[in-house]
Amino acid sequence: MAAPARRQLGDLQCNIDRAEIIFNVGQLSGTVANLSNATGLVSANATADADISALQTGVQGVGGAVKQILTALVSGENASPELRTQLGANLTQIRLALADLSSNHTMTAALLDTANTQFTNADLAATGVFFNCK
Repeated sequence: MAAPARRQLGDLQCNIDRAEIIFNVGQLSGTVANLSNATGLVSANATADADISALQTGVQGVGGAVKQILTALVSGENASPELRTQLGANLTQIRLALADLSSNHTMTAALLDTANTQFTNADLAATGVFFNCK
């Protein structure tokens, strides 16, 4: 996904999508913090600690990329095309870590469901930015 040569302020839907990424990643960050203290996490392919670490790193990476993109946008500068790649890679990291985790503990399973919903919403908003921010 190559970034357009020059980022525009965008129309209403574009800016709604941008705001939804920020909101949902912010919410996901809090949920991941709660998951890091949750009991009963089970990891299918790694360790629960490794998956939590991947979630934390992914959320921080998405936040960092979004911050740099918004800073460029507000400054009237070109956002580096690598930021879009960074954003996508971190979203993939989050998706893989969430897919690897499960729990039979009711509260932990509810946290995982919340995290998955927040991630899905952020991912849909990122897709919206790609298609709506021209």
